[in-house]
Amino acid sequence: MKKLTLKSGKKATLKEMSVDEFDNCMDSVQFDMNGKEAILKNQFALSTKWIRAGVEKCDDKFIKSLSIEDRAELQVAIQEFNSLGE
Repeated sequence: MKKLTLKSGKKATLKEMSVDEFDNCMDSVQFDMNGKEAILKNQFALSTKWIRAGVEKCDDKFIKSLSIEDRAELQVAIQEFNSLGE
């Protein structure tokens, strides 16, 4: 586990995800192409999935308290903490 303070001051405790949980979140990433530009699909459901899997004691109240910027920062932190060298 790793304690984290987001830029906004909100605190979270990251937890180690199993390989299966990590892969499940990674496999949920979907893109649409707009010409040559890739656009991420299901952005909010995806960040919720990462946060639920990668944050200790995570509930709806905690997730609803996060700004869009908090969610993005937290998702990246979870991915980096659980990186499998990919």
